[in-house]
Amino acid sequence: VVRIDGALSPALVEELREFVDAERVQATADVKAGRCDQKARFADLVLLDKRCDLLLPLHGPPIAALQELLGEGSVLGPLLQEVVGEAGVLQELACLTSEPGSAQQPLHPDTPWTPIPSAYTAFIALQDVDVEMGPTLYLPGTQTKEAHTSFFGGDLSLGNAGVSGVRRPPIPEEFLRSREVKLGLLKAGDLALYNQQTLHCGSANESRDKVRRQFYISMKNPLAQSKLCASLRPAFRNKLTLGAMKDELAALNGRRTRVDEGGGRGLFGKLDEVDALEVRDTEGAVQIRFGDEGSQLGSEYEII
Repeated sequence: VVRIDGALSPALVEELREFVDAERVQATADVKAGRCDQKARFADLVLLDKRCDLLLPLHGPPIAALQELLGEGSVLGPLLQEVVGEAGVLQELACLTSEPGSAQQPLHPDTPWTPIPSAYTAFIALQDVDVEMGPTLYLPGTQTKEAHTSFFGGDLSLGNAGVSGVRRPPIPEEFLRSREVKLGLLKAGDLALYNQQTLHCGSANESRDKVRRQFYISMKNPLAQSKLCASLRPAFRNKLTLGAMKDELAALNGRRTRVDEGGGRGLFGKLDEVDALEVRDTEGAVQIRFGDEGSQLGSEYEII
């Protein structure tokens, strides 16, 4: 697990947090009214009660966040390039929300053990995270074949039974006693990057009134053989490589849209346009809804 302090600027963290809250309200309303399928706006989670996994669009603050995380001068961009390469594929663009009263998740890896790690995830805190808010709990060094074999009681095949390797209790006590535990106690804008084979879980939010929001992106290794969950809007799946994203961010040059140049929408805009077609009115007609683009249809890091 690698920690990067200040991966997102304070102003953008605040803007992104407000955007996520508003997007969640809109997505919930769209799904409830039958304007959009549940799976087009929300991902499944291990323990859904008082937790939310919101799939994000490719406009507005998420574009600015990608610019700071992956664009020129970023720390995360070169790290991801080193582990998945330019052909690495965007697997997740979403925000996890944990509300007061949410229970601790079972300890799990996101992907089963394979010789080549399947994917890497970057969690970015959208507010300061303290112990009572239910920070992510990591067991560093458990991405290995040996650790997975011990975790699954000697039968590594149990980790391949599902896409996410949830180990039903009881977990061998000697295994837990032998492992170091780290909590993702991040400040707003800080980032934790981890191999998805690492054992982890969201701990319980025992606060009275503190909501924990965790923006995240994941990149899939193109050489990976495992079937992976995609916390990503359907229109974006298998459409964005790390190299293509970096090229598009360079073309945007700090902007969030190409429309103000009088040109085309660009890669992100075109995919966002397709995603907008997921929204329909209750009569079945398509409603076009773009963020701040308008409608034109046609740091240092440390190991933790």
